[in-house]
Amino acid sequence: MLKTADFRLNRTVDQNRTKSNAIWYDCPELRIENQEISGAFFKDDFTDFLLPATQTTEINLGRYKVYCATAGVWQTDAMPHSATPLGTGGIISGLCDTDGDAMAIGTQACPFSLLTTQSGKLWFEARVAKTSILTNMGQFFCGLGESAVTTYSATVPLGNADATSNALAMIGFNRLEDGLGVLNTSYADHATSWTDIQAAANSTLAANTWIKLGMRFDPKGDPLRCVTFFVDGVECTGAMTKAALLALTHLDAKGLGPLLAFYADSAGTADYTYIDWWRCYQTFE
Repeated sequence: MLKTADFRLNRTVDQNRTKSNAIWYDCPELRIENQEISGAFFKDDFTDFLLPATQTTEINLGRYKVYCATAGVWQTDAMPHSATPLGTGGIISGLCDTDGDAMAIGTQACPFSLLTTQSGKLWFEARVAKTSILTNMGQFFCGLGESAVTTYSATVPLGNADATSNALAMIGFNRLEDGLGVLNTSYADHATSWTDIQAAANSTLAANTWIKLGMRFDPKGDPLRCVTFFVDGVECTGAMTKAALLALTHLDAKGLGPLLAFYADSAGTADYTYIDWWRCYQTFE
């Protein structure tokens, strides 16, 4: 049995519904939650997601800001559209089924940051699934974004032909329109296109299959691995260096929060994006 400090060395794929120990082994979750140390946290299992309203323009929905094109809404879902077995806890979904449809959900508050001048760490992970990874289905993103400064729309945070909005910064995982099951680790720093941290970081995104996507930020650790990425508990080989983060204008200076978004590139095929849970913790030291 691995000791707590050795979880970071564990390269075993972890597809359980629970959080991945390789990411969270050193996170003082209870101390942050109990305000015993300075920090912030956000977690949601979607067991109390609010009843949806019309989302063709951005609306506030509880702790979230949401947008979804006319095809559907972000709503509680028992996954009747998917071959994925029903999971315990809450699940929500968003639907795109027409070329140009877009959707996004993110936290209204953005209390987290990637400030390299601090010593506190950040931990993030989400469990998501899609009903399709066919060619030309659409662009998908899961990670952290500067959502508080912008309004979601048909072109924000994502746009056609794998475009990104220059109205906000984002960092995490994307699957491009023709990406099939290939996940890249990337960022956009108020830019209209992605900058890859590691192209083809992972190729395990499959239709109707849950996958866990996570990140760790450690400004006082190895400067060559300042932001690291995990798929199903396995650390990706590529990482963002501290120097690369310092060179940016917005991502290393602005507030961030969990963000999930999709932009459809294929007409007439219903494509659902599901999220089972997500969580983000950070210490401020």
